Amino acid sequence: MIETPLFGRFYGENKRLVFAPPLPYQALVRGSIFGGIGMVALSAIEVAVGGGPLYPEWWFFTGVAVVLAGVAAAFSLASITFTLGERHYRRRQGPGMFVNTRTGSTSELDALVLIAEPNSRMMSNGVTYHLVLHWKGMSQPIMVLQSDSRMLPPGQPLNLGAQQLLQLGVRYAQAIGIPFFDNSHFASKCPVPIWK
Repeated sequence: MIETPLFGRFYGENKRLVFAPPLPYQALVRGSIFGGIGMVALSAIEVAVGGGPLYPEWWFFTGVAVVLAGVAAAFSLASITFTLGERHYRRRQGPGMFVNTRTGSTSELDALVLIAEPNSRMMSNGVTYHLVLHWKGMSQPIMVLQSDSRMLPPGQPLNLGAQQLLQLGVRYAQAIGIPFFDNSHFASKCPVPIWK
């Protein structure tokens, strides 16, 4: 799966449940934007008054590239926030420069499903478990809320390493108020296509 992984966090005495990239990743995206702006400013100081860094052209073009990389990363981030008391959600779906934001009621949701994707190409006897959110009538594309990769001993059942994500999935589904299904006992393909 190519997308930035999401992780669930409860906020405000469990009034909100947010699935978003890890906080260090979000800080890196912001740091790229502001760091690139700083590099461009340093090159402007060198050109205007001197005393800045050597090779102002390098600092300018590298700074612009870093800013563009940070902006592209910021626009491609996906997230979903559940306001648990009001029973509604807000979904932010990248990638691309035109981010799609949707809001709706949790009554539109069908289920949260735990699946197991064998990925022995990446690691020997490897399995990636995904918590996948489905909408009723496939009104929206599925969304992978959280993933976890494990290496299993040879000959063991596919769902052997799913316990942690299974417990989280049950907790998330209960908080949202939707059914939870554990399909980690049989192999499933990657829920998100690499090329969209």
